[in-house]
Amino acid sequence: MEPSSGSEVKENKVPPIPSLSMVLPNLKDPILKVLQAEPHRAFKAEELVQILKLSASKDPQKQLQTMEQVRSELQKLIEAGRITEVASGLFKARLFFDKEEFIEHALIGEMGNTTYRFQSPIFRLNIGVLSVYFIRYRKQGDWIATIRDTTIGKDYCLVRRLRDGTYTIGSRPAVTGEDRHLQIEGKYISKKHLTLTVSGDKINIEDQKTPNGTRIDFLTQEGVTHYEQVAEDFLQGTDTIGQKESVKRGRFVLERLLHDHQNFETSFFNAVVDLLLLQGPPKK
Repeated sequence: MEPSSGSEVKENKVPPIPSLSMVLPNLKDPILKVLQAEPHRAFKAEELVQILKLSASKDPQKQLQTMEQVRSELQKLIEAGRITEVASGLFKARLFFDKEEFIEHALIGEMGNTTYRFQSPIFRLNIGVLSVYFIRYRKQGDWIATIRDTTIGKDYCLVRRLRDGTYTIGSRPAVTGEDRHLQIEGKYISKKHLTLTVSGDKINIEDQKTPNGTRIDFLTQEGVTHYEQVAEDFLQGTDTIGQKESVKRGRFVLERLLHDHQNFETSFFNAVVDLLLLQGPPKK
């Protein structure tokens, strides 16, 4: 039966599908609070849903919407620089030295999480009592590794440089023909301690579930820029011989702290000076 010309046709309106913001309240702060409570642990999105008790609904569609919102909030926290994705689907809070966000660090292995990825031309691995500094020689496209024994203050350089690829690091000796293993002997260093993968400035480190773990420290993008500016000032005001003297470098950093109230970690300052020396003479 067709409606008469004077009557109105009522349409059946389909209720709108709720957006993610209508499903749950803002989850950014609760998620960040969970990650910061255990800063050395990496979490999956599914774990965060359980910890925050967001999986009460048995409706598959609502469960999917909840998971999508958690992943969306995680991405927002990454873009804001508050957290990082240390491996595919694993998230943790970012940790910095003091209040300056120039040096970021992480502990993997003994705390449960064994993988960490980041991007930086300068980083340090603390294994046992040894510190291994890696500096990327951009012109040659390879890395130079310097080992420092903190118990005796001794520095020495690895004979060969590292190119892009995957390496193993541990106390065991390399077997014949094995050219991608770095033997580093010292207290608390396991025979198979970690795997290091380098691709340009992109680094991936996997601790082999060692009992003492591996600590990673690296300069952030802002940190590289900040340290390079100060290192250039040092090189421009220092003669060629003095540029390589650790005492003069240390005094320069101390003067910056006393006169300009700028605090620089001496070891990373040394690494950045070495990086600039590798790149060529300082700008005049």
